[in-house]
Amino acid sequence: MLTVNVKFDTLIRFAYIETRLYWEGGLAASELAKTFYLTRQTAQAVINDYRQQHLGQMRYDSSLKRHLAEEDFKPQYIRGDAVAFLDYLRGQNLRAHYLDEPEWSEVELADVDRLLRPKLPRRVVQPILAALRHQQTLLIKYQPVMPDDIRVCVISPNHLVFANNRYHLHAYCHERQKYLDFVLYRIVHVEPADEEWVSSEESREWNEFVTLRFRPNRELPQEVQETVLREYLGSDDNNILEIRCRKNEAFYVRQKLLKAVDSQRGMPLWIDISTEKGL
Repeated sequence: MLTVNVKFDTLIRFAYIETRLYWEGGLAASELAKTFYLTRQTAQAVINDYRQQHLGQMRYDSSLKRHLAEEDFKPQYIRGDAVAFLDYLRGQNLRAHYLDEPEWSEVELADVDRLLRPKLPRRVVQPILAALRHQQTLLIKYQPVMPDDIRVCVISPNHLVFANNRYHLHAYCHERQKYLDFVLYRIVHVEPADEEWVSSEESREWNEFVTLRFRPNRELPQEVQETVLREYLGSDDNNILEIRCRKNEAFYVRQKLLKAVDSQRGMPLWIDISTEKGL
């Protein structure tokens, strides 16, 4: 991506232009005007400005009345990775549930995972976000898996983590004197605490990285193994999936992959070979 000193509003508009050129078959000035609440003349001026700064990137098709990307188009303000674009579409979908604004893309994406996400009350989330921002401690009541087992402890919130379709809080527990991950929807009460806030600087789970390695289950038919590998980026030439992540993320990665089962055969799809020697 191009790293140039441009104003934020210009950068965002140029990114929009490239998104429509690169992924959605071009754009018209009226589309840019509608998305950013511009006059059509101003929108056309933005397009002309982009064309002048990046010669040879786009052309105008008078029959389609649209600006199109040239064959050798190279994105300067967005990433050219297909999965990143699909993630962006999902992000736009989620953003629309919070912020009322026009979407950049005309491609609709149905987010089924969102339908299954636990609800979180503001009275719990707001003080946690404030504590993260201002580096403050909290007294929480936490309800683990057993419904009658409610723990009270003081924590230093450090990082939000999203895994298994729910939010977690990586925090230092002052009672147990160790870093733990707390599932947000299991926190039933929050209030300010007086203890000194502890950063994640000493958290090995957060600061140390590990490389996990998985291979498809060799008991599965070859075509199934190939399909399993094809689903994930990062597979190497030895048909092994390598994932580099933080230590506290490794638990969630293993949990997700090792729970995946071939429903017809009742076999696990993946085998963890992270600790095998000679690999």
